[in-house]
Amino acid sequence: MNWEEQRAVVTGAAYGIGREIVFSLAKRGCRVACLDIADDDNVRTAGRASELAGKQCRAYHCDIADPDGIDETFEKIFREFGGIDILINNAGVFSAMSFVGDTYEAALEDFHFNMDVNARGTFLCAKKAAPQMAKRGGGHVINVVTNHVKRYLFPPSDSEHSYDASKYAQLALNESLDCELKAYGIRVNAVCPAATRTPMLQSFFDSLGMEMTKETIGKCTGIPSLLEPDEVAEAVCSILEWDETQPTGRAMLLVHSEDCEKLKYGYVEELGR
Repeated sequence: MNWEEQRAVVTGAAYGIGREIVFSLAKRGCRVACLDIADDDNVRTAGRASELAGKQCRAYHCDIADPDGIDETFEKIFREFGGIDILINNAGVFSAMSFVGDTYEAALEDFHFNMDVNARGTFLCAKKAAPQMAKRGGGHVINVVTNHVKRYLFPPSDSEHSYDASKYAQLALNESLDCELKAYGIRVNAVCPAATRTPMLQSFFDSLGMEMTKETIGKCTGIPSLLEPDEVAEAVCSILEWDETQPTGRAMLLVHSEDCEKLKYGYVEELGR
């Protein structure tokens, strides 16, 4: 891949995994459009990315829960960037609810909160990006999902109903997007990171009154691991560098630092099952 020619969109770019993906792309010379609702942090992300890339990266206010906002933002990016080659669907939200303890209205709100960003947001961003990628002869879509969809290692909890439903929808979309888009030279894959040191996860542990460490995560999930955001970002860039001999439509589980490192050398079946 000639990174210097690539134009990328990263959603949820202001901090956490999204910010590190922006930086990893920019370090390789890619021009990046940074989408988020946290405007101040997003502007800082874009500014640092511009320094790393040696070219202008831009911050765009975009609420991924707002269909009209997605439409308008992508049209603006197409005008200002001349198109995009890479879409990273990273924006995500998380919440918990109870089928017994919460009201019907609260449960519905929780469902839409998760679905509107995690599932519909991915759907609509891909819908905006895919037609112009197809016209240009190809592109890349990477969806940032979650380890929750790998049930052979991570059993369900009793409160993450809406979140898990939205992430399974995102996983299914990853597969169906690949089914259609590979005919147009658009490569679609996903990463499924386990616990990662992000503000969202920190907020979750704060709500439990627990320290966020490998040990406490191990008590919650059975697997003591804690990834750094830049490790996930490098795994994403490794997948983007895969050539046509490597598969598409896969969702790569990332639990340990070594998992991220392995993807530098191509598809790893044990991570993609």
